[in-house]
Amino acid sequence: MNLLDNSVFLARQVAREPNVFVGLISRMFGFFVDFIFNIVYAMSPVHSLGFTIIIVTIIFRACLLPTSLKAQKSMRKMQELKPELDKIQAKYGSSKDPEIIKKMNAEKSALMAKHGANPLKGCFPMLLQMPLFIGLNFIIQQSFLYINRLGSVYYDLAVALQRVPGINHIIAPSLCDDELARLPANHANVNRLIPQRMLENAQEVNRLVYEGMPYEVARAQVGDMIYLNNPVDLSRVLNRFTVDNWLWLQEQIPAYYWTAIAEINERRQAIESFFGLSMIEPSGWGWPSIIIPALVTITMFCSMWIGNQRNVGPNTDEKVVMQQRMMIVIMPLFLGFITVGFPAGLGLFWITGQVFQGVTDFILLKKAGLPLKLPFVKKEAS
Repeated sequence: MNLLDNSVFLARQVAREPNVFVGLISRMFGFFVDFIFNIVYAMSPVHSLGFTIIIVTIIFRACLLPTSLKAQKSMRKMQELKPELDKIQAKYGSSKDPEIIKKMNAEKSALMAKHGANPLKGCFPMLLQMPLFIGLNFIIQQSFLYINRLGSVYYDLAVALQRVPGINHIIAPSLCDDELARLPANHANVNRLIPQRMLENAQEVNRLVYEGMPYEVARAQVGDMIYLNNPVDLSRVLNRFTVDNWLWLQEQIPAYYWTAIAEINERRQAIESFFGLSMIEPSGWGWPSIIIPALVTITMFCSMWIGNQRNVGPNTDEKVVMQQRMMIVIMPLFLGFITVGFPAGLGLFWITGQVFQGVTDFILLKKAGLPLKLPFVKKEAS
Protein backbone atom coordinates (compact mmCIF):
# COMPACT_ATOMS: atom_id res chain seq x y z
CA MET A 1 0.00 0.00 0.00
CA ASN A 2 1.27 3.49 -0.83
CA LEU A 3 2.16 5.42 2.31
CA LEU A 4 0.19 8.36 0.91
CA ASP A 5 -2.95 6.24 1.17
CA ASN A 6 -2.05 5.40 4.75
CA SER A 7 -1.83 8.99 6.04
CA VAL A 8 -4.46 10.59 8.21
CA PHE A 9 -6.10 13.92 7.46
CA LEU A 10 -6.03 15.70 10.81
CA ALA A 11 -7.91 18.99 11.05
CA ARG A 12 -6.15 20.11 14.23
CA GLN A 13 -2.53 19.76 15.24
CA VAL A 14 -1.75 18.21 18.61
CA ALA A 15 -1.94 20.92 21.29
CA ARG A 16 1.23 21.80 23.16
CA GLU A 17 1.37 21.89 26.93
CA PRO A 18 0.23 25.28 28.30
CA ASN A 19 2.67 27.82 29.71
CA VAL A 20 2.97 28.29 33.47
CA PHE A 21 0.27 31.01 33.68
CA VAL A 22 -2.34 29.22 31.55
CA GLY A 23 -1.49 25.88 33.15
CA LEU A 24 -2.03 27.29 36.64
CA ILE A 25 -5.41 28.82 35.73
CA SER A 26 -6.51 25.65 33.93
CA ARG A 27 -5.64 23.44 36.89
CA MET A 28 -7.46 25.76 39.32
CA PHE A 29 -10.66 25.76 37.28
CA GLY A 30 -10.13 22.14 36.23
CA PHE A 31 -10.82 20.86 39.76
CA PHE A 32 -14.11 22.77 39.87
CA VAL A 33 -15.14 21.68 36.37
CA ASP A 34 -14.37 18.04 37.22
CA PHE A 35 -16.48 18.31 40.40
CA ILE A 36 -19.50 19.68 38.51
CA PHE A 37 -18.99 17.16 35.70
CA ASN A 38 -19.17 14.21 38.13
CA ILE A 39 -22.51 15.47 39.45
CA VAL A 40 -23.89 15.93 35.93
CA TYR A 41 -22.54 12.58 34.75
CA ALA A 42 -24.20 10.80 37.69
CA MET A 43 -27.55 12.13 36.46
CA SER A 44 -26.94 11.62 32.74
CA PRO A 45 -23.76 10.52 30.92
CA VAL A 46 -25.17 11.82 27.63
CA HIS A 47 -24.38 15.49 26.82
CA SER A 48 -22.59 15.72 30.18
CA LEU A 49 -19.77 18.01 28.98
CA GLY A 50 -22.22 20.50 27.47
CA PHE A 51 -24.43 20.60 30.57
CA THR A 52 -21.30 20.98 32.72
CA ILE A 53 -20.27 24.08 30.73
CA ILE A 54 -23.75 25.56 31.17
CA ILE A 55 -23.82 24.96 34.94
CA VAL A 56 -20.25 26.24 35.46
CA THR A 57 -21.12 29.41 33.50
CA ILE A 58 -24.29 30.05 35.52
CA ILE A 59 -22.45 29.58 38.83
CA PHE A 60 -19.63 31.87 37.77
CA ARG A 61 -22.02 34.54 36.48
CA ALA A 62 -24.07 34.36 39.68
CA CYS A 63 -20.92 34.93 41.73
CA LEU A 64 -20.04 37.95 39.58
CA LEU A 65 -23.56 39.40 39.69
CA PRO A 66 -23.01 41.82 42.63
CA THR A 67 -19.85 43.19 41.00
CA SER A 68 -21.59 43.42 37.62
CA LEU A 69 -24.54 45.36 39.08
CA LYS A 70 -22.20 47.84 40.79
CA ALA A 71 -20.31 48.29 37.51
CA GLN A 72 -23.54 48.96 35.60
CA LYS A 73 -24.66 51.46 38.23
CA SER A 74 -21.34 53.26 37.99
CA MET A 75 -21.51 53.34 34.18
CA ARG A 76 -24.97 54.88 34.27
CA LYS A 77 -23.77 57.49 36.74
CA MET A 78 -20.91 58.32 34.38
CA GLN A 79 -23.37 58.80 31.52
CA GLU A 80 -25.58 61.06 33.64
CA LEU A 81 -22.57 63.10 34.73
CA LYS A 82 -21.19 63.50 31.21
CA PRO A 83 -22.79 66.96 30.67
CA GLU A 84 -21.25 68.17 33.94
CA LEU A 85 -17.90 66.63 33.07
CA ASP A 86 -18.02 68.31 29.66
CA LYS A 87 -18.64 71.68 31.38
CA ILE A 88 -15.57 71.17 33.53
CA GLN A 89 -13.57 70.27 30.42
CA ALA A 90 -14.82 73.42 28.64
CA LYS A 91 -14.03 75.52 31.73
CA TYR A 92 -10.33 74.61 31.63
CA GLY A 93 -10.10 74.33 27.85
CA SER A 94 -7.33 72.44 26.07
CA SER A 95 -4.47 73.87 28.08
CA LYS A 96 -1.30 71.77 28.30
CA ASP A 97 -0.27 73.38 31.59
CA PRO A 98 0.27 70.52 34.11
CA GLU A 99 -1.15 72.61 36.97
CA ILE A 100 -4.35 73.41 35.05
CA ILE A 101 -4.73 69.75 34.01
CA LYS A 102 -4.22 68.71 37.63
CA LYS A 103 -6.96 71.10 38.82
CA MET A 104 -9.34 69.90 36.07
CA ASN A 105 -8.80 66.22 36.95
CA ALA A 106 -9.23 66.97 40.65
CA GLU A 107 -12.55 68.72 40.00
CA LYS A 108 -13.74 65.83 37.83
CA SER A 109 -12.69 63.29 40.46
CA ALA A 110 -14.51 65.23 43.19
CA LEU A 111 -17.70 65.29 41.08
CA MET A 112 -17.54 61.55 40.36
CA ALA A 113 -16.76 60.72 44.01
CA LYS A 114 -19.73 62.81 45.14
CA HIS A 115 -22.12 60.80 42.93
CA GLY A 116 -20.41 57.41 43.43
CA ALA A 117 -19.23 57.10 39.83
CA ASN A 118 -15.99 55.39 38.81
CA PRO A 119 -15.05 54.75 35.14
CA LEU A 120 -12.80 51.84 36.15
CA LYS A 121 -15.64 49.88 37.77
CA GLY A 122 -17.06 49.03 34.35
CA CYS A 123 -13.90 47.06 33.57
CA PHE A 124 -13.95 44.88 36.69
CA PRO A 125 -16.46 42.22 35.50
CA MET A 126 -14.58 41.81 32.22
CA LEU A 127 -11.23 41.53 34.00
CA LEU A 128 -12.64 38.93 36.38
CA GLN A 129 -13.97 36.88 33.46
CA MET A 130 -10.66 36.82 31.59
CA PRO A 131 -9.00 34.14 33.77
CA LEU A 132 -12.05 31.88 33.37
CA PHE A 133 -12.07 32.46 29.61
CA ILE A 134 -8.36 31.61 29.31
CA GLY A 135 -8.61 28.52 31.51
CA LEU A 136 -11.92 27.29 30.10
CA ASN A 137 -10.64 27.58 26.52
CA PHE A 138 -7.81 25.16 27.27
CA ILE A 139 -9.96 22.93 29.48
CA ILE A 140 -12.57 22.49 26.75
CA GLN A 141 -9.99 21.76 24.06
CA GLN A 142 -8.30 19.11 26.20
CA SER A 143 -11.04 18.30 28.69
CA PHE A 144 -9.78 14.72 29.09
CA LEU A 145 -6.76 16.16 30.97
CA TYR A 146 -8.97 17.81 33.61
CA ILE A 147 -12.08 15.63 33.74
CA ASN A 148 -10.90 12.35 35.22
CA ARG A 149 -13.81 10.26 33.95
CA LEU A 150 -13.29 11.45 30.38
CA GLY A 151 -9.55 10.96 30.77
CA SER A 152 -10.19 7.32 31.66
CA VAL A 153 -12.25 6.91 28.48
CA TYR A 154 -9.44 8.35 26.36
CA TYR A 155 -6.90 6.13 28.12
CA ASP A 156 -9.00 3.03 27.46
CA LEU A 157 -9.38 4.15 23.85
CA ALA A 158 -5.61 4.53 23.46
CA VAL A 159 -4.93 1.12 25.05
CA ALA A 160 -7.49 -0.53 22.75
CA LEU A 161 -5.91 1.09 19.70
CA GLN A 162 -2.42 0.01 20.73
CA ARG A 163 -3.57 -3.60 20.48
CA VAL A 164 -3.99 -3.06 16.73
CA PRO A 165 -0.88 -4.26 14.86
CA GLY A 166 0.99 -1.36 13.24
CA ILE A 167 -1.26 1.34 14.72
CA ASN A 168 1.61 3.83 15.09
CA HIS A 169 2.41 3.49 11.41
CA ILE A 170 -1.27 4.00 10.56
CA ILE A 171 -1.64 7.15 12.66
CA ALA A 172 1.76 8.70 11.95
CA PRO A 173 3.42 7.04 8.94
CA SER A 174 7.07 7.76 8.18
CA LEU A 175 7.22 9.47 4.81
CA CYS A 176 10.34 10.30 2.85
CA ASP A 177 10.93 13.83 1.52
CA ASP A 178 9.65 12.99 -1.97
CA GLU A 179 6.40 11.60 -0.56
CA LEU A 180 5.99 14.60 1.76
CA ALA A 181 6.28 16.94 -1.22
CA ARG A 182 3.44 15.10 -3.00
CA LEU A 183 1.01 15.46 -0.12
CA PRO A 184 -1.84 17.98 -0.51
CA ALA A 185 -1.40 21.23 1.42
CA ASN A 186 -4.09 20.28 3.95
CA HIS A 187 -2.79 16.74 4.45
CA ALA A 188 -1.80 16.15 8.06
CA ASN A 189 1.13 13.76 7.87
CA VAL A 190 3.31 13.14 10.88
CA ASN A 191 5.00 16.55 10.58
CA ARG A 192 1.65 18.32 10.80
CA LEU A 193 -0.07 15.83 13.07
CA ILE A 194 2.51 16.27 15.84
CA PRO A 195 4.64 19.43 16.25
CA GLN A 196 8.20 18.67 15.19
CA ARG A 197 9.59 19.77 18.54
CA MET A 198 7.55 17.07 20.31
CA LEU A 199 8.95 14.41 18.00
CA GLU A 200 12.50 15.62 18.56
CA ASN A 201 11.93 15.52 22.32
CA ALA A 202 10.73 11.92 22.06
CA GLN A 203 13.89 11.01 20.16
CA GLU A 204 15.99 12.72 22.82
CA VAL A 205 14.22 10.72 25.56
CA ASN A 206 14.96 7.50 23.67
CA ARG A 207 18.65 8.48 23.52
CA LEU A 208 18.83 9.22 27.25
CA VAL A 209 17.04 5.98 28.14
CA TYR A 210 19.44 4.05 25.89
CA GLU A 211 22.31 5.62 27.84
CA GLY A 212 20.84 4.34 31.11
CA MET A 213 18.67 7.18 32.39
CA PRO A 214 15.24 6.14 33.83
CA TYR A 215 12.36 6.94 31.46
CA GLU A 216 10.45 9.23 33.84
CA VAL A 217 13.61 11.20 34.69
CA ALA A 218 14.48 11.57 31.01
CA ARG A 219 10.98 12.70 30.14
CA ALA A 220 10.90 15.30 32.92
CA GLN A 221 14.28 16.62 31.78
CA VAL A 222 13.44 16.89 28.08
CA GLY A 223 9.95 18.43 28.38
CA ASP A 224 6.80 18.27 26.23
CA MET A 225 6.76 15.34 23.84
CA ILE A 226 4.56 12.81 22.07
CA TYR A 227 5.50 9.13 22.26
CA LEU A 228 2.83 7.06 20.56
CA ASN A 229 3.61 3.95 22.59
CA ASN A 230 2.51 5.85 25.70
CA PRO A 231 -1.32 5.72 26.11
CA VAL A 232 -1.38 9.21 27.69
CA ASP A 233 0.51 10.70 24.73
CA LEU A 234 -1.64 8.82 22.24
CA SER A 235 -4.69 10.26 24.02
CA ARG A 236 -3.44 13.77 23.17
CA VAL A 237 -3.35 12.79 19.50
CA LEU A 238 -6.79 11.16 19.59
CA ASN A 239 -8.19 14.29 21.25
CA ARG A 240 -7.55 16.18 17.99
CA PHE A 241 -9.44 13.69 15.83
CA THR A 242 -12.57 14.91 14.08
CA VAL A 243 -15.53 12.81 12.97
CA ASP A 244 -13.86 12.36 9.56
CA ASN A 245 -10.64 11.21 11.25
CA TRP A 246 -12.50 8.50 13.17
CA LEU A 247 -14.30 7.33 10.01
CA TRP A 248 -10.96 7.17 8.21
CA LEU A 249 -9.37 5.22 11.09
CA GLN A 250 -12.23 2.72 11.07
CA GLU A 251 -11.44 1.95 7.44
CA GLN A 252 -7.79 1.20 8.31
CA ILE A 253 -8.47 -1.17 11.23
CA PRO A 254 -9.76 -4.77 10.92
CA ALA A 255 -13.34 -5.22 12.17
CA TYR A 256 -12.14 -7.65 14.84
CA TYR A 257 -10.22 -4.87 16.61
CA TRP A 258 -12.65 -2.06 15.77
CA THR A 259 -15.56 -3.65 17.68
CA ALA A 260 -13.94 -2.98 21.06
CA ILE A 261 -12.69 0.44 19.98
CA ALA A 262 -16.12 1.51 18.72
CA GLU A 263 -17.78 0.75 22.08
CA ILE A 264 -15.30 2.98 23.94
CA ASN A 265 -15.51 5.67 21.26
CA GLU A 266 -19.29 5.81 21.64
CA ARG A 267 -18.83 6.61 25.33
CA ARG A 268 -16.46 9.42 24.39
CA GLN A 269 -18.92 10.82 21.86
CA ALA A 270 -21.79 10.67 24.36
CA ILE A 271 -19.79 12.83 26.76
CA GLU A 272 -18.29 15.33 24.33
CA SER A 273 -21.27 15.89 22.02
CA PHE A 274 -24.12 18.22 22.90
CA PHE A 275 -27.21 17.44 20.83
CA GLY A 276 -25.06 16.37 17.90
CA LEU A 277 -22.38 19.07 18.19
CA SER A 278 -18.87 18.27 19.42
CA MET A 279 -17.95 20.64 22.23
CA ILE A 280 -14.19 20.29 21.77
CA GLU A 281 -14.01 20.94 18.01
CA PRO A 282 -14.06 24.44 16.47
CA SER A 283 -17.53 25.47 15.32
CA GLY A 284 -16.45 26.25 11.76
CA TRP A 285 -18.76 27.40 8.96
CA GLY A 286 -20.45 24.07 8.25
CA TRP A 287 -23.91 22.91 9.22
CA PRO A 288 -25.04 22.30 11.94
CA SER A 289 -22.05 23.60 13.94
CA ILE A 290 -22.57 27.12 12.55
CA ILE A 291 -25.59 27.24 14.89
CA ILE A 292 -23.22 28.00 17.79
CA PRO A 293 -21.72 31.23 16.30
CA ALA A 294 -25.20 32.26 15.14
CA LEU A 295 -26.63 31.84 18.66
CA VAL A 296 -23.63 33.70 20.13
CA THR A 297 -24.44 36.66 17.86
CA ILE A 298 -28.18 36.62 18.57
CA THR A 299 -27.93 36.19 22.35
CA MET A 300 -25.24 38.86 22.70
CA PHE A 301 -27.30 41.33 20.64
CA CYS A 302 -30.40 40.70 22.77
CA SER A 303 -28.42 40.87 26.01
CA MET A 304 -26.72 44.15 25.06
CA TRP A 305 -30.01 45.64 23.84
CA ILE A 306 -31.81 44.85 27.11
CA GLY A 307 -28.85 46.05 29.17
CA ASN A 308 -28.73 49.30 27.22
CA GLN A 309 -32.34 50.04 28.21
CA ARG A 310 -31.24 50.01 31.86
CA ASN A 311 -27.96 51.83 31.48
CA VAL A 312 -29.08 54.75 29.33
CA GLY A 313 -30.33 57.51 31.61
CA PRO A 314 -32.53 60.48 30.68
CA ASN A 315 -29.53 62.82 30.58
CA THR A 316 -27.35 60.58 28.47
CA ASP A 317 -25.73 62.43 25.58
CA GLU A 318 -27.26 61.64 22.18
CA LYS A 319 -23.84 60.91 20.69
CA VAL A 320 -23.18 58.37 23.43
CA VAL A 321 -26.54 56.72 22.72
CA MET A 322 -25.68 56.41 19.02
CA GLN A 323 -22.24 54.97 19.84
CA GLN A 324 -23.80 52.40 22.14
CA ARG A 325 -26.30 51.36 19.49
CA MET A 326 -23.46 50.89 17.00
CA MET A 327 -21.63 48.71 19.52
CA ILE A 328 -24.79 46.65 20.05
CA VAL A 329 -24.62 45.70 16.37
CA ILE A 330 -20.85 45.48 15.85
CA MET A 331 -19.81 43.54 18.98
CA PRO A 332 -22.22 40.59 18.53
CA LEU A 333 -21.18 40.21 14.89
CA PHE A 334 -17.51 40.33 15.85
CA LEU A 335 -17.89 37.79 18.66
CA GLY A 336 -19.95 35.48 16.45
CA PHE A 337 -17.26 35.67 13.77
CA ILE A 338 -14.36 34.75 16.07
CA THR A 339 -16.43 31.97 17.69
CA VAL A 340 -16.11 30.07 14.41
CA GLY A 341 -12.46 29.34 15.23
CA PHE A 342 -12.98 28.47 18.91
CA PRO A 343 -14.24 25.19 20.40
CA ALA A 344 -18.02 24.96 20.28
CA GLY A 345 -18.00 24.51 24.06
CA LEU A 346 -16.57 28.00 24.46
CA GLY A 347 -19.39 29.29 22.26
CA LEU A 348 -21.84 27.54 24.59
CA PHE A 349 -20.13 29.35 27.48
CA TRP A 350 -20.74 32.70 25.76
CA ILE A 351 -24.34 31.84 24.87
CA THR A 352 -25.15 30.80 28.45
CA GLY A 353 -23.47 33.90 29.87
CA GLN A 354 -25.37 36.25 27.55
CA VAL A 355 -28.72 34.57 28.30
CA PHE A 356 -27.99 34.86 32.04
CA GLN A 357 -27.08 38.55 31.66
CA GLY A 358 -30.11 39.27 29.48
CA VAL A 359 -32.55 37.62 31.90
CA THR A 360 -30.98 39.47 34.84
CA ASP A 361 -31.21 42.83 33.09
CA PHE A 362 -34.80 42.12 32.02
CA ILE A 363 -35.84 41.36 35.63
CA LEU A 364 -34.12 44.51 36.90
CA LEU A 365 -35.68 46.53 34.07
CA LYS A 366 -39.17 45.41 35.07
CA LYS A 367 -38.38 45.92 38.75
CA ALA A 368 -37.43 49.54 37.99
CA GLY A 369 -40.73 50.00 36.12
CA LEU A 370 -38.97 50.78 32.81
CA PRO A 371 -40.44 49.66 29.47
CA LEU A 372 -38.52 47.33 27.18
CA LYS A 373 -38.14 48.89 23.76
CA LEU A 374 -37.93 46.25 21.06
CA PRO A 375 -35.15 46.61 18.45
CA PHE A 376 -36.02 47.62 14.88
CA VAL A 377 -39.52 48.69 15.97
CA LYS A 378 -40.28 52.36 15.40
CA LYS A 379 -42.17 54.21 18.09
CA GLU A 380 -45.70 55.02 17.01
CA ALA A 381 -46.60 58.69 16.76
CA SER A 382 -48.93 59.84 19.55
